[in-house]
Amino acid sequence: SDQADPVPVALVRSGRWKDVDAQDGALTRSEIEARGVSETEAVSGIGTYVGSCMCVARIPPGVTKRWDYGVVVGYTWLDTTSTGVLHLVFSDGPEDIPFDEDSVMDLAPETYALRPCLHQAVCEVMPREVHALHEVVYKHFNGLGRRSSRKSASILQSAGLTAVDEATSVPLFNIATATVVSVSIKHILDFSYYQSGRRRIPAGVHIGTTIFDCPPTLQNASRPSPSQQTPAVLPPVNDTVSIAEPIPFSMDQLDDSDADDGAAPTTVVPPTVAAPAVLGKRRISELDAAAGDAEFARLLALRETVGANSALAQDIDHLISFKKISRGLNTSGDLAARTFDSSSSFRPTETQRLVHNQLVNGTFATMTAQRLIDIIQIRRADFPFLPHPATARGFYSWDFGFLGLSIMHFGMVTAKSRRDAARTFDMSNKGRAAPPKCPAPDGVSSIISAIDCLTTAVNHAYQYYVTKMLVDLRSFILEVASEGVVSTASEAQELVYWIDGRFEVFRSHLANNNTSVARQISTTFSMTDLSFVCVLQAINRSHLSMITFSTLPSRGGTAASRPRRVQASQPDECQRQPVPSAIVKALPVMKRKRLCMRHISTEGCSGRDGRCTVSYRAHFKPLTLSTAVVDFINERFGGLAASFSDITVEETA
Repeated sequence: SDQADPVPVALVRSGRWKDVDAQDGALTRSEIEARGVSETEAVSGIGTYVGSCMCVARIPPGVTKRWDYGVVVGYTWLDTTSTGVLHLVFSDGPEDIPFDEDSVMDLAPETYALRPCLHQAVCEVMPREVHALHEVVYKHFNGLGRRSSRKSASILQSAGLTAVDEATSVPLFNIATATVVSVSIKHILDFSYYQSGRRRIPAGVHIGTTIFDCPPTLQNASRPSPSQQTPAVLPPVNDTVSIAEPIPFSMDQLDDSDADDGAAPTTVVPPTVAAPAVLGKRRISELDAAAGDAEFARLLALRETVGANSALAQDIDHLISFKKISRGLNTSGDLAARTFDSSSSFRPTETQRLVHNQLVNGTFATMTAQRLIDIIQIRRADFPFLPHPATARGFYSWDFGFLGLSIMHFGMVTAKSRRDAARTFDMSNKGRAAPPKCPAPDGVSSIISAIDCLTTAVNHAYQYYVTKMLVDLRSFILEVASEGVVSTASEAQELVYWIDGRFEVFRSHLANNNTSVARQISTTFSMTDLSFVCVLQAINRSHLSMITFSTLPSRGGTAASRPRRVQASQPDECQRQPVPSAIVKALPVMKRKRLCMRHISTEGCSGRDGRCTVSYRAHFKPLTLSTAVVDFINERFGGLAASFSDITVEETA
């Protein structure tokens, strides 16, 4: 066959490429025959790691096995043993490392430059810990789940690690030229943060077209001394490399594409936008979020001109936010994190904003924290609870449980209650005032009413999964009520404590940025869940205490010393005294009717045809009775009748 004929080929998804989409193409037969490898080598994925930055365990001369960072420049594969060796270049020279895909740690350039586990002993930092540390610094640098940061010292110190010297040079492998280039850590971090991250390049920061185009000043300052260089492996970087105008592009690890080959080097200074001389933290954050777009910079400059407290400044904030969302530069959650007024009396913490961003829907995402509190106080129909500023602050970041907010803070209030609250509380103080004391529940109905009010508010301000959680909670509380578990105010209070605790767990997952775990909180709304079992135990202890109190002798003496009833001619209903609820609950049940204690006592029941005089009591002989019921029968009705004396008595649990 003709060697020039095209042959279809497909990408082998292994190694670094195991998670990429399927790809196919065509190559000439001559190219395939000349570059073919065995199936074992292709499936191993060893060749995909050429050019990547890695963290591996090695044993330098005179020290223990420790973690180090290097770049892969090649590999060797043995088909006879199905094993391979990676050829890496470290800062102190080249070394061969046996290939083991399970221990290979392929890193992004920014993680490689931060070097969080450099020279850490393997016996002290295990591979899983190394993976976790790499993920922490990568997410902090790129702003995944938190605000991004270019400050390497802050990133590493927040993870409990030692800061890195950004003037140090580290090796990178340029696949396009098949050379190892020594690049400063500062340039790698600058390029990854500003160019790859599509952020505005500050004045004084010079970035080339590719990550290998280190400015000459940085090259001269950071190049290792001649005694530290390895000329055969680390050729000197060409000092004539000039700086090209930065253009936005997507970089997958190192820049392996041919897009840079045709770019003619020119000496162009990156454009900068004039900014006020004094830059506060908020100003720097906004400029950093502008992503190099001159239009955003002009809007920010206009905002500084009109003043941060003017109405026009808020309109400019909203315009910038909507433009960013339309261009995919940030999400509505990030938008809510940035739109807050530093002059407001309510300044949410970073954790509060993180929780709020995962709750709020698109309609309220553009509002500042204080604006949301104002809306809660104004729109009574949408937020039917008492709009105390502290309650509204708690609603902003779901501060239930230990932080002071309770489900009973969201009980329905009347117009008169609102007027009384306006005279009692300072409803305009949106600072750190403590929340008002929440009303105690008088039963399950008041708890359900509070859940309904909170659901109404959540429907307007928060995402659907929060509403679904409250709907599931309401269904469970109705199930609890139908089972008769809660019958008194004190038992209802135990239920409130449990609800507040579930909401607190829900918030803790959001504070840890685990939204997927928080969405599963409804699975704990069950009578078999350990948290609710504790509630049942507390209610049972309350019942036992009531039984113990009811069995204590009264001041009038014992049952044997008290005179028997003398008004026997009066109907039993007039003589009957109320039975403690704990005793009633302990009575056996047949056909939905509880046992008549008179029927099995020495007094007997005056009902006819086997029926009790009370419609909700039944005549039957139970197999067992609790000690509390037997003691009550002995005290009130003179003890068990002879025909029922063989009933088994069980100790009260």
